[in-house]
Amino acid sequence: MTGGRTWKNVNLSDAEEIKKYLLDKGGVKEKVKAPYEEWRVRFSDSTFTYYKNGTLHSTPSNSKDPAVFDAWQHIDFVVGSAYVLPTKDFLIGLDETGKGEVIGHTVLTGVIFPKELFKEMDLIIGPADTKNRHKFGYWDEIFIKLDKLRGKGLNFIYEKIPPWHVDRYNLNKIMDVSYQRILSIFFRRVEISQCRIVLDDYGMGDTLKRFLNFLEKQGAEIIVAKNSEDKYLEVKVASLISKRQREAVIKTINENPEFQVNGRSVGSGNAGDPKTDAWLKAWWEKYKSWPWFVKRSFRNVRRIEGKTGEVKKILPPIDEKLLSDEFLEAFNKGKLSIQSLSLVCPYCGSVLKSVEFVVFKKNGREISGIKCVNRECDRLIENAGITPPILLWIRFTR
Repeated sequence: MTGGRTWKNVNLSDAEEIKKYLLDKGGVKEKVKAPYEEWRVRFSDSTFTYYKNGTLHSTPSNSKDPAVFDAWQHIDFVVGSAYVLPTKDFLIGLDETGKGEVIGHTVLTGVIFPKELFKEMDLIIGPADTKNRHKFGYWDEIFIKLDKLRGKGLNFIYEKIPPWHVDRYNLNKIMDVSYQRILSIFFRRVEISQCRIVLDDYGMGDTLKRFLNFLEKQGAEIIVAKNSEDKYLEVKVASLISKRQREAVIKTINENPEFQVNGRSVGSGNAGDPKTDAWLKAWWEKYKSWPWFVKRSFRNVRRIEGKTGEVKKILPPIDEKLLSDEFLEAFNKGKLSIQSLSLVCPYCGSVLKSVEFVVFKKNGREISGIKCVNRECDRLIENAGITPPILLWIRFTR
């Protein structure tokens, strides 16, 4: 079993009630081991410790004794959950990991689950430590328990932003579009007005802000907050899944002899990890080039290469100028319709109520695109397929 349980800000009166419950159920009072401990109770194979600062901690039950789980539920009932309780029928959380790591993908995850799963997920996720580094096995053990809830209504989507995209594009802009895409997929299954949507305040751009404003006008509850995983269970679940997916890749890289140099492996991949930094220096000294998983735009990588200055990144290919003013005005008011949707051809200026989908070859690959239906123009309109409000419109017209 991964982790125990921790409850913070437990007042003395509630702590005494909890201690009485544990002793009445067969617990044994133990001697405190430090001056900052108020009391200790051994209950089955778990030790419950109440600290003078108001924190109550239960060590893991390796035997998975149901009595310990019952005690945890009783404590939740007495002191309440550490997370904000559900305010909508469905809870959606969005979070990422790997943004500040020099090795590997940046992973974005969206989760959705019905409010009826809140307590069960709190028991699984509540004690997880998502603030510190852990080996893959730590995240995978919790993930396996979560995965069993998919049949009860838990669903999640994760997207990996590869290092070469982080090196080229503004990462926050990519995150804006990815989160919007994830939310649009969720809303194929549930009504917008039934959802609470929580995401960490990472510095989102106008595109996602406009989309969230649209969702709010449709009845969704929107929460953008710093350190949101500390208060909202749905964000903590998304954070954990992101970490599990990222650490699976880091584990594979570390274990691959091909990516070891002078007996060194990449370590955690964090830019501030001395082990990672030593690997970067050793690898560059030997090969003078980087494997696929290194983010070459990071300052410490450029310093190793002998380069100075910041990398100038470009915006990803998202072009709202292709949308007509009529459509954007309706979208910003929370309205979407076939009548208001139209594109503006950037070449001939035609306002298009219909377009032609085509398949063409580029660099040896087949790619779908959109062509202007004005036969005097007949040119390919690039980026129209990923203009954010169009993704949403497609969802509503299916």
